[in-house]
Amino acid sequence: MALATDSRWRVACVLLRKGRITIRSTNVFGKTHPMQSRLADRVGQPYRVSLHAELRALLNPKAATCDTLVVGRVNRQGELCLARPCPVCQLAIFESGIRRVYYSTDNGTWSEFATRNKVE
Repeated sequence: MALATDSRWRVACVLLRKGRITIRSTNVFGKTHPMQSRLADRVGQPYRVSLHAELRALLNPKAATCDTLVVGRVNRQGELCLARPCPVCQLAIFESGIRRVYYSTDNGTWSEFATRNKVE
């Protein structure tokens, strides 16, 4: 999915529910969403307004039923690159209630970071 995108950054995200893919998304540069702007302001990064794959997936109404987010980035050769969610996307993930997050790393593997429960 990431290879097929025409975005400068080949990033793709999937949301899973009980191990099954429910939502797929990619980065969309040149487009934004009011939620992206609000979250970017909250984390002190108002310049991060392009619509990231993670937030794009989380905006889908079906996201409320998902428990796992997987985000990956590839280079032109199809090799995995670092795709750890940025602070804006991390806030969106934390507030969504997603319990597990996996992201691609620079060494061609996958890593997980701990999320916390919904932010009150």
